Amino acid sequence: MIDGVRVLVADDNDGICTTTAMILESVGRTVVEAEDGQVALEELRSQPFDVAVLDGRMSIRDGVSDVENLHPEPPPPGVVMTSADPFENELRARLGTRVFRYLNSPCSSERSH
Repeated sequence: MIDGVRVLVADDNDGICTTTAMILESVGRTVVEAEDGQVALEELRSQPFDVAVLDGRMSIRDGVSDVENLHPEPPPPGVVMTSADPFENELRARLGTRVFRYLNSPCSSERSH
């Protein structure tokens, strides 16, 4: 197990955010939760994280905007982008290697909010 890994979890669906945080904490990760993309970006700018799990579509600033506004120094965290909607190839190309992994939610966007 890797000790000291800091993870930011940002999702405007409280249940998804809390559940993801609980799972990560159960395997020893230190987790900070953010209820929207604006809070996530403020957290990313104020403290270091090893990983950021960002919802691609949030009501107040989405994870895509956050990734596009991360500064290269210090090195940004590894980003896992999540969404109830499929990720289009154009988006994947635009974000490139700034996103480590894309994960689709098992429920549709109509049911997730």
